Amino acid sequence: MENIKLTIVGDGAVGKSCLFITYTTNSFPAEYVPATVFDNYSVHIMMEGKPYNIGFWDTAGQEDYDRLRPLSYPQTDIFLIAFSVDNPSSLENVEEKWVKEVRHHCPNTPCLLVGCKGDLRESSGDGARKRRCVTYEEASEVAKSFGMKYVETSALTQTGLKECFDYAVRLAVNGKVAATKRTFGPGKKKQKEVPIAPLMPPAGKAPWVEVMTSTFSDDWYKALQDPRFHDVTFVVEGDHELHAHKIVLCSASKVFAKVLGVSLGSRTSQQRQMDAIDSFSREDLNSGRVEGIASVFDDEDPKKPSAQRLTSVVLTEDIKAKTFLRVLEFLYTGVPRLADDASEADIDELSRVAGLFKLSQLQTICSNLKNEEEFLNPSIGTFLNDETGASMKSLFFNQPEYADVVFNVQGCSVYAHRVVLSARSDVMAAMFSGNFSEGKEETTVKVNIPHSEVDTFVALLEYLYTDHAPIEDSDGVGILVLADEYCAPRLGNLCELYVTKEVDRQCSARIERSEIDVVGLLNTAETYNAKQLVKWCLFFISSNFLAFENRKEFADLTSHHRKHVNEQRWPPLSYLEEVKEYEEKMAKTGSDKCVVM
Repeated sequence: MENIKLTIVGDGAVGKSCLFITYTTNSFPAEYVPATVFDNYSVHIMMEGKPYNIGFWDTAGQEDYDRLRPLSYPQTDIFLIAFSVDNPSSLENVEEKWVKEVRHHCPNTPCLLVGCKGDLRESSGDGARKRRCVTYEEASEVAKSFGMKYVETSALTQTGLKECFDYAVRLAVNGKVAATKRTFGPGKKKQKEVPIAPLMPPAGKAPWVEVMTSTFSDDWYKALQDPRFHDVTFVVEGDHELHAHKIVLCSASKVFAKVLGVSLGSRTSQQRQMDAIDSFSREDLNSGRVEGIASVFDDEDPKKPSAQRLTSVVLTEDIKAKTFLRVLEFLYTGVPRLADDASEADIDELSRVAGLFKLSQLQTICSNLKNEEEFLNPSIGTFLNDETGASMKSLFFNQPEYADVVFNVQGCSVYAHRVVLSARSDVMAAMFSGNFSEGKEETTVKVNIPHSEVDTFVALLEYLYTDHAPIEDSDGVGILVLADEYCAPRLGNLCELYVTKEVDRQCSARIERSEIDVVGLLNTAETYNAKQLVKWCLFFISSNFLAFENRKEFADLTSHHRKHVNEQRWPPLSYLEEVKEYEEKMAKTGSDKCVVM
């Protein structure tokens, strides 16, 4: 078994110890492990059918150890000179200090430049952080100026570790061959030195597309606090008025759907279940036969259609205003907003009122609060929000009967509700504010939507109603454009995620001949503020540079995008030059076994 001594040098805290520990133990150390003057590790490996025992010598980079550190250098077969990708000064010290020190003590020992913490360049989100990171090309130029090769690693993600140490072993073996030449002279029979294939740098990982947290619950809570567009008034404790919206009450509660007389029909199994509830006639509601309800009556405004008239619901005297407000919060957001110091009596009263209106999930929430299991309640709220959105779509979405907005899209009428639009979109809220001239006098507002497809606009509205959008069944890029125009950032994120997956799918066979225009997609994404999609497209083009440079739309890259792609192209030009040199050396040896790593 051949023994190889491998010594690593470089500034302190650049990742030298983590590089060794992760490679030898296959796990990243949880805490910072500073080296002493020099630490030793050992590992057995098999490479190209031959066993090797590698002794790793880890050195401390601090100036305090400058006199002691060289004691670890004798008999070293290969030096790794390390720097941190996110610390340009550590690369400067490679030039100013480490190469000089190593070559002073061991002038004939091969060296390999190693970039550590490569994951920090990939994960740096803002441009300022990226400017502070060393690029692959910069490090390659430094290595080339000293006659070294460059490899890039990440101990955290274990990227490039095996390739780095395999390459180092090959350099060490070739270094021993060269040393034999020097020792025995040209006339002595010696092992033939074989050129080492250049190591292909990692392409990196595509940037994550993150989807922002849903604001569905918060949006509806704001709608509850804002009395605009309300069509239901609850009268509590005789003179307290709480305003609400029929579309939310009927979507969140089967009981209130019957109280408010919403025509359910039997279009789906869900509606058939709701129809199975005993129907409430006005006689039932006004005679005390319905628990919690004292009376129900509508205004008689002749200007409004019957479905849009204000309904007043008088609750029985045993229901307090503050308790019923918690009920409304539950119906709008999925979770009541109880004060932290709410008493057990308050919780019991809320549970009692929930029972009157058959709100079993609210009773469960109250039970969890009493049992100190309130951590379960947010998941209940998320589930209920999803259910409410689904019911809202089934009962009210694009239905003319209860709509107070009609959009004209490509000559088609699309029906909606101002309360939904205003709650879920700031642009829509401004559109239907008091300054919107078309809606000042009319009970049903008519709005013309130019330059939009019906399918994509309906998909936008479906998202506003349900927090979900049929992106797969429509034009994902078209929806992304509308998401930017109508200030729906989460919908934009969903579109970005879907589009990246679709590009991957369509380009899975061959990028050069794919029908999808990634450059055009990049330009559209930048125009409509899809920042994550811009980053993803730039990465995709850069990491498939050789395929994209042969496509005609490559010429459509803007100047700053072209600069980015040229700087981040993979494989980099430095690697292609190394491949060319390697092939020339292999040709001189007369071998046809050319292997590019």
